[in-house]
Amino acid sequence: MSRPSAVTLPAEQSASAASWLTLPNAVPLDLVVLQSAPKRTTEIFPHAPSAAVRCVDREFLVVVSCGLPALPDDTGLSSNSNTVEGEKSASGTEGAKDSTNGGKVLAAAISAHVYTLPNSAAELVYISKVDSSGYASACGPLTRVLASSFISYFLEAPGTVAATLFARAQGQYLFPNSVEGGGKRVLGGLGLCGWWKRVFEDAASKVIEAEKRPVVKPRQVELSYLLPSYSAAEARGMLPAASALPAGVKWDYKPPFTHRILPGTSLATLIPSLPDDPKTRFLEELVDDALDKEPYAVRERRRSSQAKQPEDSKDENGEKSDANGEPKDDKEKERAKLSRKERETEAEEEERRKAYAALENVPTDEFWERMGFRQECASGDVTGFFHVLVVPDPEGGDASSFVAAAEAQQLAAESKPDSKPESSDSSKPPASGKDAHTLPPALVERILTSMLNTDFGNRQLASSGTSFWTQATKSLVVDAIGEKGWDACFGSIAAKQGVQREQKRKEETVTMLQPRKKKK
Repeated sequence: MSRPSAVTLPAEQSASAASWLTLPNAVPLDLVVLQSAPKRTTEIFPHAPSAAVRCVDREFLVVVSCGLPALPDDTGLSSNSNTVEGEKSASGTEGAKDSTNGGKVLAAAISAHVYTLPNSAAELVYISKVDSSGYASACGPLTRVLASSFISYFLEAPGTVAATLFARAQGQYLFPNSVEGGGKRVLGGLGLCGWWKRVFEDAASKVIEAEKRPVVKPRQVELSYLLPSYSAAEARGMLPAASALPAGVKWDYKPPFTHRILPGTSLATLIPSLPDDPKTRFLEELVDDALDKEPYAVRERRRSSQAKQPEDSKDENGEKSDANGEPKDDKEKERAKLSRKERETEAEEEERRKAYAALENVPTDEFWERMGFRQECASGDVTGFFHVLVVPDPEGGDASSFVAAAEAQQLAAESKPDSKPESSDSSKPPASGKDAHTLPPALVERILTSMLNTDFGNRQLASSGTSFWTQATKSLVVDAIGEKGWDACFGSIAAKQGVQREQKRKEETVTMLQPRKKKK
């Protein structure tokens, strides 16, 4: 067994880096971990009264880079060659060094959101995008280990934690045009669902392994998945059998979020609205149809155009204004501003109440059955929802409610005469939000957008794009939180000695996808 890799990071970050990248890499790796400061939001449950659904959102972007493999002496190879360079060089660090040309390339990345639910009693990890560029050399199963270790890192935290994602095959998610070069092997829908199934099994196994430590309290782990429009028997025959899971852990074929995150009887508090997720769009359409509203996209465009129009000389309350269209004095300005804000808030809350009632009339089983006929889930390829839930092992009970801990803490807070939920310790952002390495949410979004605008279509573009993105990211981070802040976000993982390189896969024969079958 190879020695653990050396991780060069400040003390507070080294543990997480080691957890996220415990893989047999034969070449050095660079790691960038960007985390946004906690931001309060009610948009994860936009169809429920906002007072009941306040939570904290943190966005994560984890990027791994490595040396760009050098082309062999035979320069007749094109940039689209699937050959893994340096196969014949010696294994270990020396061989890895010989097989690179000195440049760097982004190899794998993961974009995710972590939501801390009311009273900080539960967390939801949403995996938004995971991708590889196809240019990594001698890094082992980098993307799989990155994904499973990222998930298990949060699942190992005390308390109730869930991780969820929607798997849909695409040529690229985070590295534009990477499918055109670098030897990237793109999985079809069925292969991708099988891949994610193994990732979740790896994460669950790591959680159980961590609980063997005497200081860790035992918890229950529940794995579930759903392939929309397929029955349980069909799904079992399509995906590989489960690996050797720890005792007491098994796969259930059911939708995610069968246990309520928040109290209530409506889909509005059962199924969260996550970024770029088909469930979110379906919930929006159900509300629009029930309330006979304009489509969501049309409403957003109209609001944007109205925001750019100048206001009338009178505000919506008919407040008197001077010749310049402004209220006569500062007090009137404040009253007009407050009045507008109050009316907007009241109107929004009324919309939320109506949406909550509308979704209350949609049975959960009907929602998921109709989900299988949505274009995103029935486009001809297999898609899947994967979910893992970790809850404290209750005495004499089972993991029947995701929000049990939150409800207990809420009741305890309400029993205190002077309790103020908004200012209580339980409603404060997590302590990690105060760390020096957290960034403004808008900055993390900007850095992610910059990556999505980088071309990885061939080796030269990938190398120059990596250099530009890394330098620009460092500059932005240093401007925001200083050099020490950047040092906390950036680290390196040394190559492991004595690791045998993975030999190049033979090109696989393309097979026809299994035809889709609709449930009768």
